[in-house]
Amino acid sequence: MTFAPQQPLFLTAALYKFAVLPDFAGLQAPLHAVCEANHVKGTVLLASEGINGTIAGPEAGVRAVLAHLRADTRFADLRHKEAWAGQAPFLRLKIRLKKEIVTLGVPGVSPTVMAGQYVKPQDWNALISDPDVVLIDTRNDYEVDIGSFTGAIDPRTRTFADLPAWVAQQSMAGGVLAPRGGTSTSPSGKKPKVAMFCTGGIRCEKSTALLRMHGFDEVYHLEGGILNYLETVPGEASLWAGECFVFDERVSVGHGLAPGPYGLCRSCRHPVGDAERASPKYLQGVSCPYCFDLKTEAQKQGFAERQRQVELARQRGQAHVGAKMPNKPKPGRKPLPKLLQDPVKHLLDLLAANPQRRVFIALAGLPGSGKSTVAAQLADAVNAEAGPGTMVALGMDGFHLTRAQLAQFPDPTAASARRGAPWTFDPQALAARLQALRNDNGDAVSWPGFDHGAGDPVADAVHVPPGTRLILVEGLYLLHTGHGWNLKGLFDELWFLDVSMGVAMDRLVLRHMAANAQSREVALARLAGNDRRNADIVAASRAAAQWLLANPEQAGGTP
Repeated sequence: MTFAPQQPLFLTAALYKFAVLPDFAGLQAPLHAVCEANHVKGTVLLASEGINGTIAGPEAGVRAVLAHLRADTRFADLRHKEAWAGQAPFLRLKIRLKKEIVTLGVPGVSPTVMAGQYVKPQDWNALISDPDVVLIDTRNDYEVDIGSFTGAIDPRTRTFADLPAWVAQQSMAGGVLAPRGGTSTSPSGKKPKVAMFCTGGIRCEKSTALLRMHGFDEVYHLEGGILNYLETVPGEASLWAGECFVFDERVSVGHGLAPGPYGLCRSCRHPVGDAERASPKYLQGVSCPYCFDLKTEAQKQGFAERQRQVELARQRGQAHVGAKMPNKPKPGRKPLPKLLQDPVKHLLDLLAANPQRRVFIALAGLPGSGKSTVAAQLADAVNAEAGPGTMVALGMDGFHLTRAQLAQFPDPTAASARRGAPWTFDPQALAARLQALRNDNGDAVSWPGFDHGAGDPVADAVHVPPGTRLILVEGLYLLHTGHGWNLKGLFDELWFLDVSMGVAMDRLVLRHMAANAQSREVALARLAGNDRRNADIVAASRAAAQWLLANPEQAGGTP
């Protein structure tokens, strides 16, 4: 329940609405001006599919912003959730233009026409107590870590865009979303009844629309999300356990939307409680048990300097984060990654600088750029200098979805034809295997390979012994951040093999002709229908690299 403030407090309003906004870019400047004029801060996302955000400030200011939004007939019925805070929940104002107001990465999912059935908070307990209902928490893993509904399934997604791949996998035989109870008239069975929930309702609407697109008929979601439930349902009748993570300085809330006991790690953004703060790996503003082993010493030093500046500003009574800075001219373009002149020496230097732990390198590049060949050559060169077994080169191909998994897709023919696209891999399994290697607990770690003859991954094809100190992984999408891919923090350096698009595509045509006895016309058709589309996605990730690596066969090329 909300309460009237007895002293000057900040009103927080969480809001979203799916609506058709072809002119969404034109809404940015006026909204920013109204927020600034009313001393309101927070983050608001605008896209062609609607609006999503949380704002906070003086009560009169927040209500002025809400009135401004509702003056647009498309937002006339905009609903929001309120809470009060004694300290500013936000330190900055950000009005961002996006492709989606909540990123799922699946074209055609439309909550305005396909969302599941709303369930009011007072009716939610009865629904999720039904043993035939599959209850799914659609939030990210770090959110679920501090609280969820009793009995809910946690997909352990790192981002919302990971959810479609999880749904596809769990819809196959043996999965929690697989059809049940086959009969003589319906041998394949019936898809289960599903209930989904999220923080404020927006991810529920999109995730239930995704399931309906996949043929699920009985799909339900919690109206207003967890926040509405915690505000409406009394604690003694609640099936919620723990705290609810929120994306502002409160970090977490409980029943009645009372601020919770959690803080936030400023390095990885994971919530931290008393147990984490008691860990020797926790240092305020620098690291916590969840990110300590994932950050380089250089990163930790940078975070420590930032924290020092925060503390100095606090002592002086100044704002460090959120202070308005003088306008600076924007650079004409983002700096390009640098060309790595001597990669072998660079790798040996990294080993020397990190004697007590493994070093991880990601090598991405276009299909046909020669990643596997270059990776193997680098491993041979480093092992010749530093000793056998010091470095291993691993490929990403073992994390392809199997042909049997692709056959379970809504359109198996299209899925097979697009094999090699980012959504035909299992990035979560790749991240888990990388984490196992990073843990380095003294045991050998297996790594899958790929049998091109059989066209399927091979489990445990490679075993990485505990003595291996430098691990280079090569693959198409290691720098990609869409379609469920997000390997942030798992590599020490990000490299890109710089080969021109023309050279790479020519190589692929010749490869298809030789490997599959295809004519040039057939190979070119395959290239246009799949390889070039994948190459364009990979090329877009080049800017994320820290280093460019020239292929010896074509130094200095650009995609």
